[in-house]
Amino acid sequence: MNIIGKTLKIYVRGLNARSLKSIEIVNWTGKAFMGNRSHLKQMRDISELEETGIYLLLHDDEDSDLTKIYIGETDSSSKRIIQHAKKDWWENFIVFVSRDLTKAHVRYLEERLVRLAKLSVSSLKVMNEDMPSGSKLPEPDVCAMEEFLANMIFVLETLGFGLFLTEKRMDDPIQYTGDAPTYYLTLPKDLSDDGENQKALMHVTDGSFVLKAGSPIRKSARDSFKSHSYFGLWQQITNSKAVRPSQNPNFLETTQDMEFKSPSAAAAVVRGGQTNGRTDWKRVSDGKPLFECELEEAA
Repeated sequence: MNIIGKTLKIYVRGLNARSLKSIEIVNWTGKAFMGNRSHLKQMRDISELEETGIYLLLHDDEDSDLTKIYIGETDSSSKRIIQHAKKDWWENFIVFVSRDLTKAHVRYLEERLVRLAKLSVSSLKVMNEDMPSGSKLPEPDVCAMEEFLANMIFVLETLGFGLFLTEKRMDDPIQYTGDAPTYYLTLPKDLSDDGENQKALMHVTDGSFVLKAGSPIRKSARDSFKSHSYFGLWQQITNSKAVRPSQNPNFLETTQDMEFKSPSAAAAVVRGGQTNGRTDWKRVSDGKPLFECELEEAA
């Protein structure tokens, strides 16, 4: 059997596991630095962070279950992030640099990342006020930057930041989900035109909970849901281009696959109310609840 994989090298600058880190993929010219506000002073001592780069500012918003993100490009990563210390909403940063990156390259990457972030309505709240202009690159450079972008997202996902819904996942859902089992979630019969339960579909793959395109979402949230942490997530999705009107006026319909951090987050968005996703999502093949399927798989 041929095994294909990638090797990442993580260097921790100090003896504390939470210290500033650098991350590299073997045979890739790019390099990532990950840290938080307490590491701003250390950044001044790293020569690579004085170079052209692209950066992300991050904050997990507990009120909405979304990750706030700001994406930018800069000629000096350390100086720019230190300037951003005036913004009080973020805690963590990730910077990507490379000796081969030019100003045009990072402008291209910035526009691509912001565009992907705006597609990722189930995981990200984009803090950029304007859409970056990007840059026009020759075809060889576009190919090189798309490969660089893929490696950036690979590093982010390996570090636990599975934030971006990529075009590959949207255009090739079968490859993305593989042999993952399908689960369904029913909505109330009284909201249906024909008295039948509407059903949303979800795949579970590599720890991600993927609500499938074409799934119904309740158009009006329950009153009790408005004080729940997932209400902000429901609001962002129902007000986005990721949904459209359905034939039933009580529901919206998803236009793309959407990744969620938990089955309960996906279920709450579908039903417009607090829901235990591990009990209410049922396997299509036999109607068994998700939590029983997880126990079965772990046995």
